[in-house]
Amino acid sequence: MPTKMKKAFPDPSYRDPAWSAFCEEVSEVSGLAPRDWPRFRAGIKQVERRHAGRVPAASLRRYLAESVFFCAAHWGQTPRVVRGALRAYLKHPLDTRMYSYTAAEYWQWAYKVSPADLPAAEAMLAEVREYLPSLDDHERRNTEGLMAFLERQRR
Repeated sequence: MPTKMKKAFPDPSYRDPAWSAFCEEVSEVSGLAPRDWPRFRAGIKQVERRHAGRVPAASLRRYLAESVFFCAAHWGQTPRVVRGALRAYLKHPLDTRMYSYTAAEYWQWAYKVSPADLPAAEAMLAEVREYLPSLDDHERRNTEGLMAFLERQRR
């Protein structure tokens, strides 16, 4: 298995009212990301404090790191912000699907905002391509489609 992809642990079910409330609150706070990044980050920290002890700590931290990275990359934050968010997110175990989406989002951000980060993003995509043969048919087709989409964007 490539180095950054690790066996991910499952998050709680959305049927769990504490987990559902946590995810809903993160989603609400994420609405601040395009307009006011400092308030978004402060809101994420408040959500973390509010839900600590109510939901599993590892799932909470991974979900928050995921939200911060995807918001940072999607809304074109600075290289320092996106790199820091990516570093924090990759400390958590990710399955191949989430690693693929992360690599794709990082590549799209680098292509549009920070060409200096393209080699690192390309390396992540190469890692995903290397792992393709070991995926089940459904996941392999989805990942190949994602890679084809990125290739079309490049042209």
